[in-house]
Amino acid sequence: MSKENKKGFSLLEIIFVISIISIIAITAIPKLGNSLDTTNTIKIKSDIMLIRDGINQYKNSAILSNNSSLLNSLDDNDQLLFSKILTNPIVSNNTQKIATWDKISDTTYLVWIDDLVSLMFKYNSSNYSFDCDKNDKNCNEFTQ
Repeated sequence: MSKENKKGFSLLEIIFVISIISIIAITAIPKLGNSLDTTNTIKIKSDIMLIRDGINQYKNSAILSNNSSLLNSLDDNDQLLFSKILTNPIVSNNTQKIATWDKISDTTYLVWIDDLVSLMFKYNSSNYSFDCDKNDKNCNEFTQ
């Protein structure tokens, strides 16, 4: 009797591998979606903290240099947002993509939480605040 080399997989081996891959996919795909949501939430919160920090640094510099001029707007154009207060401005591409910013007016900005929901922030130059509507449930979630 001579031994022959097997050059393929048995049906049982193929079924076993497909079963393992299916189990991994079933557990990994929902976690991937949750991690993307978490990543976008963290990015938005980080952007808000950076903007507020930039405003505070501007305010403190103005106080230390005895400069009484107000910061009336946070940027000079609609594409490079917050360019007066951030070293690396946020680029607006005017699309409703998650975790992107759009400029509405000189003092009003939108951040997109998802494809349909946005959160509006207003800059108040008299008290150097950058806030959203506290009655909006999303405002509390993203500013705490």
